[in-house]
Amino acid sequence: MPNRPLVIALCPDLMMRSRIESGLDIAGYRLRVAGGPTRLAEALAEENPACILIDLEAGDDAIALIERLRSDEATAGIPLAAFAGHTNVELLDQAKAAGADPVVARGQAAISTGKVVEQAIAARAA
Repeated sequence: MPNRPLVIALCPDLMMRSRIESGLDIAGYRLRVAGGPTRLAEALAEENPACILIDLEAGDDAIALIERLRSDEATAGIPLAAFAGHTNVELLDQAKAAGADPVVARGQAAISTGKVVEQAIAARAA
C-alpha cells in the first residue's frame, strides 16, 4: 500500500532483505531496496522515507555513506539505522559514531525490524 510509511534499505543480501521486508510489512511499513549508494541517492531524490536502513557489510564504504547522509542538508534529518554481524563490533561502533542510531546486530535487525525503525524515528525526534 503506497500510503504506508516508506523505509529505504541498502541491503544486497537477498535472505536478509526478505526478513526485513516481512518485518516491516507486519509493522506497517513498505520497503524500497537500493542496490548501492548510487541507487540509494536516486531513491532519496524520488521519495521521502520515514527511515533509511543500512547493511554495514554491504561491500561499499558504509561508514562514509552514513557520514555523507548525515552531513547533507537534504538527508540529515532522516532517521537512519544500521546493522552488521554481532562480531563486527568495530564496524558497529564506527556506524554509531558516524551518526546511525540505532546500530544493531544483524539478528536483531532481522527479528525486530519494525522496532529498529521505530527506535531510529524516536532517536531523530529527540
